[in-house]
Amino acid sequence: MKKTGRHTLVVDGNYFLFRTLYVLPRLGKSKELLGSSEESQSFMAKLATDFAYQVRLFEGLIDKIVWTVDSRSWRKDFYPEADYKGNRKQDSTINWENFSKVSEDFIGLLVRQGVIVSKIDGAEGDDLMYAWNTESLANNKSVIMFTGDRDIVQLVCKNNDTHTILFSPAHKKLYTYQGFSEWMNTEEQETSTDIFDLMKVSVSPENQAKKLLQTLVKKKKVDIIEVDPEEFRFRKVLTGDAGDNVTPAYWYVSKDRRYGISEKKAEEIVSEFKQKHGVLSHMYLYNDELVTDLANIIIRVMKAKHMTREQIIANIKSNVNLMVLSAESIPEGILDEMFRSIESKISLNTLKINGVSSMKSILENSPYKTEDTSIAVSSKIFKDDEDDSDFSFISDRKQKGKIF
Repeated sequence: MKKTGRHTLVVDGNYFLFRTLYVLPRLGKSKELLGSSEESQSFMAKLATDFAYQVRLFEGLIDKIVWTVDSRSWRKDFYPEADYKGNRKQDSTINWENFSKVSEDFIGLLVRQGVIVSKIDGAEGDDLMYAWNTESLANNKSVIMFTGDRDIVQLVCKNNDTHTILFSPAHKKLYTYQGFSEWMNTEEQETSTDIFDLMKVSVSPENQAKKLLQTLVKKKKVDIIEVDPEEFRFRKVLTGDAGDNVTPAYWYVSKDRRYGISEKKAEEIVSEFKQKHGVLSHMYLYNDELVTDLANIIIRVMKAKHMTREQIIANIKSNVNLMVLSAESIPEGILDEMFRSIESKISLNTLKINGVSSMKSILENSPYKTEDTSIAVSSKIFKDDEDDSDFSFISDRKQKGKIF
């Protein structure tokens, strides 16, 4: 029996499925990727191989795995004028029917091994990751977010004796709260009043977690990036997200080219706001007076003359609701449904860690079981792309997204 830790691994299922699809080699002469049964088998084998590889990376750290499933976003219905993710089109060179079939079968195999599947109508994977993170921390459970979506960096935090960290596999980056490296490399002194305990070699759960994280970072050459999640939220609201078709809080067109708030300008704006209001809190973004002040700083720093103050304020509020993951942004009905569902599942201890730590164990007793190990290719499925959060490969390559 493998030892397990006190972390919950929350997997961005959409990211995992599409990233695996993205690097899948064509095995036949079909015009469509996944157009043949051979390629469907290969896709399943790669999903199982790579999922097992990631589970082994966190061996000893995790005792629960949650797989989040995207639904049509409430953001599309609540903010139709924003055309949220309106720049994404399905790639016509992929057999989506077979993709859906294999994906559903794979999720079913994970459920068989005790992986918790989380899906709520109207909620995106981001929303579910936020809700699982919130509820896990409230239940004194640390969280490892598994995703390539950098928007989730805003959930990184330290909460008393627990924490939330984010593992981005493509670049082998571990996004953490500020002070994480110092915590990880500092061994807690273990004291006992029992004289017999002095004769035993024991390691506390916290020190064990530190040692396992140290091993992961060292052996897999993982880079630790410590972030300020509050500052991340502010910068995101200012710069927007071209990948999700969310415009910056201030932008304009000149000579057929779009211009907006750059990362450098966003830092300047946030710095001035901090000097005036002190330590940042995302709750400031729901305060009309402070949002107006933020708009005034934008106007001054950007020398804004292409938008009115009212337009900029409206853009800030829209971006907050589209991109900031908090109870203040997510509609109450969806929020309540997510937490009701999570509360019914969070105490489940059904994970069979051995059942998800190898391709063979995942595919055992399924129609996809194969003795041909070559079909799984390599578990290093993620390319070293420049933008780990770019899902443009979902789109038909003939389509061009908007650039801000």
